[in-house]
Amino acid sequence: MEKENQKPMIKGIIITVLSLLLLIAIPFITGIVSERESFQREVKNEVTSKWGNEQTIYGPFIYVEYKKTYVQKDNTIVERTVPSLTSPQSQNITGKVETQIKKRSLYEVTLYNTNLNVDASFISLDKIAEKLKLDSKDQFTTAKIVFAISDSRGFTEQININGNPSNFFEQDNEISTKSSLNLLSFDIKESTIDLSKISFPLHLKGSTELKFLATAKENKVKLNTTYQDIKYIGSYLPDSESEKMTLSNPTWTIFQSFPFEANINNLESLETFEFGLKFLQMNDFYSKVNRATKYALLFIGLTFATFFFMENLKNLQINILHYALVGLALCINFVLLLSFAEYVGFSYAYLISATATITLITSFLYGLSKNKRIALTIMGLLSLLYTFLFFLLQLKEAALIVGSIGLFAILAILMYFSKRITFSK
Repeated sequence: MEKENQKPMIKGIIITVLSLLLLIAIPFITGIVSERESFQREVKNEVTSKWGNEQTIYGPFIYVEYKKTYVQKDNTIVERTVPSLTSPQSQNITGKVETQIKKRSLYEVTLYNTNLNVDASFISLDKIAEKLKLDSKDQFTTAKIVFAISDSRGFTEQININGNPSNFFEQDNEISTKSSLNLLSFDIKESTIDLSKISFPLHLKGSTELKFLATAKENKVKLNTTYQDIKYIGSYLPDSESEKMTLSNPTWTIFQSFPFEANINNLESLETFEFGLKFLQMNDFYSKVNRATKYALLFIGLTFATFFFMENLKNLQINILHYALVGLALCINFVLLLSFAEYVGFSYAYLISATATITLITSFLYGLSKNKRIALTIMGLLSLLYTFLFFLLQLKEAALIVGSIGLFAILAILMYFSKRITFSK
């Protein structure tokens, strides 16, 4: 009799071990997710390589070079060329960002065209020379306005300065730099251009992200976009934003009280000055499927617990093999979720995979018990479980508190029903 009463405990231990063994399949499932994500990245790279990648606008700046003599330890005099980069006193960028969705195979990529106008105000070359402790601007061997973007394939037309077709930016191969950026420049050494009023249009193509640098003392960027799903990125938030992150006219007003320090070689490392927009793809189902697999133990454990309690409370006979088959069905549920999500999105895929899995398990249990009431009870419990997990997957900041409260309630229910099972005398 004592052995009979200990059977539930022994079977419970075996089921627990089986649950842990089934988790071996989860790394294979996450491997499939990673493989599909790599396909998505390949498609994205293929599309953006022909259009334009994420764009960051570097500048404009004034770049100067001058000669400086140094006395070495052996008293020999060496003359070297010293470069210097000056940011504008104020910078104002305004314009439109028009987006389009490019679909390739199963995947979508957000592309954009910009129609921007850049206004910048610099100090004069005389003041730059004074700042560098030079006698006059005549000591400059080079003086240029320079700027760059992340991907030079994004340029769509010639960039004229102050509306003058004779004054335009062109690619500069003379400036020695370790940067991988393709610099565009305009030589101001011999020109009479007013550096306090520099203006030029900027028409760019790019994808996914558009960023700027807050390198001037006073920075203002005002954009207009019709894209609905925007994330603000970088070190600065816009002046105001809507609750739903669908602001169509984001504006940044940034004042820098400290001087900007950089050289022509480290423009790409100015992450602390970056800010801008990221155009989100709301059907990024791979991250949600990955999150779902992290709850695999919860899926399997709670389903097995439901079966275990129903078996002992209703005097059913469910073999360990049957538990293993149900566990495999739960694992295949994640593969179904992934495969359907690529076609119909995560929410519909979850509904399809959950319905298929619940129906399969319920009909399987009904075939074992021949009891419609027990089968319907299992269906109801599994439906509640999958609904709870679905809402848990949709949450972000509140996922922890909702999940912990839900798990506490489930544990309380299991503890209540466990009192009705006799494990030993």
